[in-house]
Amino acid sequence: MVADEKKRISRACGGLMNRSLPTGIQGLLLIGLLLCVGCQSPHTPLDLNSFDPSLDQQFIADQYLRQVVLMKQKVEDLRVQAERYAQLFGPDSEWATSAKLLENFYAREVKNRERLAILHAELAKHHSRSTDFATR
Repeated sequence: MVADEKKRISRACGGLMNRSLPTGIQGLLLIGLLLCVGCQSPHTPLDLNSFDPSLDQQFIADQYLRQVVLMKQKVEDLRVQAERYAQLFGPDSEWATSAKLLENFYAREVKNRERLAILHAELAKHHSRSTDFATR
């Protein structure tokens, strides 16, 4: 009975159910479909440099603070590394000097990212207050 049902459905579909594409072509079509669907993003990535009040400024501030934590650890690691290089190769060696330069770079970036985090957090507070007044 099941075989009769399959034949009836096959005839109703014009025999398309018995026809199939070769496996290689099916694979290529599947990959193409996945690429088309996967490459289409419903939203654009968040611009961390934007001060647009319509964006989630508190989220941006939090991202900068996360970077600050990681960079402070990097500064400490580079400080220790510079000390070790100074002991091994001398304080004026290229190794020690390069580690100190990197340490100074990351220390400046920490200050810059902290400043940006504060600016974005202040903008978030200001924007949330203005929307509170607008809703009243």
